[in-house]
Amino acid sequence: MALSIGVSVGSGIHVDGHLLQVNRLDQYKRIWVTVDGKNDVVISDEDRKEIVPGVWVRVGIGQTGNRNRLAFEAPRAIRISRVEPPRTSVRVPELV
Repeated sequence: MALSIGVSVGSGIHVDGHLLQVNRLDQYKRIWVTVDGKNDVVISDEDRKEIVPGVWVRVGIGQTGNRNRLAFEAPRAIRISRVEPPRTSVRVPELV
């Protein structure tokens, strides 16, 4: 069973020590990504691509039918996780 992660432009995913970054989406059929900032790789739902050794990815289908998802196939020993955006704090002005 594949690990499916919802993505949007700018999403980052750690894949076994590598950084996968989503650069572009095309009508739910193709997703352009870079791995470690190198050349774009086009991911589609038609075939899977090996993005790092032992890790295959394709465009997945979400429960609601949208395709802004990446489906990863990898051994369980390989860690795959979403990069959480940095949290920003809102400064509350002091009341005088």
